[in-house]
Amino acid sequence: MTKYQQEYRSKVTTVEDAVKRVRSGDHVYPMHSNQASVPLLDALYARKDELSDVSILASTACDNYKLFSLDAEGIFHYATLFMSGPDRAAMKAGRSINNICYQLSRLREVLTEDYRPDVLFLMTTPMDENGYFNFGIAANEMDVVLDSAREVIVQVNRFVPYVESPEQKVHISQVDAIVELDQPLTTVDTVPPSDIDRKIAGHIIERIPDGATVQIGIGGIANAIGYSLDGHRHLGAHTELFTDSLMYLMKKGVIDNSRKEIDTGKTCFGFAFGSQEMYDFLDHNDRVISRPHYYTNNPVVVSRISNFVSVNGCMSVDISGQVCSESIGPVQYSGTGGQLDFVRGANLSPGGQSFLAMHSVAEKKDGTRISKICLFHEPGTVITVPRSDVMYVVTEYGVADLKNKGRYERAKALISIAHPDFRDELEFQARKAGYLGD
Repeated sequence: MTKYQQEYRSKVTTVEDAVKRVRSGDHVYPMHSNQASVPLLDALYARKDELSDVSILASTACDNYKLFSLDAEGIFHYATLFMSGPDRAAMKAGRSINNICYQLSRLREVLTEDYRPDVLFLMTTPMDENGYFNFGIAANEMDVVLDSAREVIVQVNRFVPYVESPEQKVHISQVDAIVELDQPLTTVDTVPPSDIDRKIAGHIIERIPDGATVQIGIGGIANAIGYSLDGHRHLGAHTELFTDSLMYLMKKGVIDNSRKEIDTGKTCFGFAFGSQEMYDFLDHNDRVISRPHYYTNNPVVVSRISNFVSVNGCMSVDISGQVCSESIGPVQYSGTGGQLDFVRGANLSPGGQSFLAMHSVAEKKDGTRISKICLFHEPGTVITVPRSDVMYVVTEYGVADLKNKGRYERAKALISIAHPDFRDELEFQARKAGYLGD
C-alpha cells in the first residue's frame, strides 16, 4: 500500500460523520448540476436541529434536495448561481432562494471576493496513483477555493468520467474526509427539434463557415443546429457546456478542432450535461479538455479564436434590441450564465458571429399567443444582453442584423422577423414611440 493509499484509507468515513464538519455560520459550496452530492446535501439537512445560519451556494440543481423543504427555512440559506426546475418548484412552494447576479466568466471573483466557502462538497473520480482525484465534468472553479476552505469533503463516485484538465483536480493531501458512494449521474434526454426549431437552425447553419469554432447551448433550437452541422468540415468547439450534439459532431469527424488557434485538436468545455452515452464518450477521451470558466467563458480568450460562432437561446427581445434570456417579467427563471460572455467574445473574434435565437411567439396557458419581439419588455424584466452587444437575432422568419445599427434600422429589422400576425401592431407601436423614421 502506497503512502497515498494509506492517507486515503485514514480519511474514509460515513456520510453522516463527514457532514459533522459543517459548523453553524459556515458557507458551504457543493459542486454544480449533476455532480452536486445529493447524499452529502441530504445528510446536511438531517442536522437542521443542530445547526443555524448555514449558507449554501449551488447552481443548476438537478434534484429536489431535502434542503428545499420549508422546515429548512431560516436554518440553511440557499442561493443559486443559475436557477433550474427544482429551484423554481421550491420557490413556488414557498422556499426562499436567492439568485446571484454575475457573469460566469467571473465565478472566481464570486468565490474569492464575495463568497468564500468554509466547506467544499466534491464529487470526484477515484484517486489515481499520484494521489489526485479528478473533478470530472462539473468542476466550476473548485480549484481556486481548495486552499482557502477549512474542510474539503469528497464523495468518490466511479460513475464520474475522467476528463483531462490542468486545473480540475484535488490531491489527497488537500482532502479532509472521504465518502465512498457510487451513483449514476443525472442524465437529460435530447430535446427533439420542432419544425420551427429546424427553420431557425436553417437560417444560422448557412452562415457558419467550414473551419469555424462553435459554442452551442442546450434545447430544441441548439439541437437542431448541432445535428444539422454534419455536412460541415473542420469545425472546432470551445464552449461553456458540452452536449450530445457536440458528441455527435465529434464522432462524425465534423468537429476535429484542427483550425483552432488555441487548444488545437481538442474540444474545450466548462461542464457537461446530457446522456450516459455522452458521459462514457468523455471518459478518458484525449480529444477533450475541461477548463475553468475564467478560461472557457473569458471574452478575451474567445477573441483569440477566429471565426468563432456563438449560438444561444433567448426569451424576448424589445424593439431596441435589448435581450432577456433569464426572467419572465420580474420572476427569475434561470440565470445570466455565460451568454453575455460569449456574445462579447464572438464580437471580438476575427470573423466572429453571435446569434440569439427564439420562436417568434409564445403561447400562454389560456391558448393565447404573444409576440416575443415586443415594443417594451414587461416591467421588471431582466436584461441579459444589452442592445449594444447584440449582433444577430433569429426567429423562424429570418435574421435581424443589429450590430452597430441605429434605432430605426433595429426596429425595422426586428419587425421583419416577428410573427406576421403581430407585425402591423409592432410597426404602429414603434412609429408612435419614435422608433421608426419617415
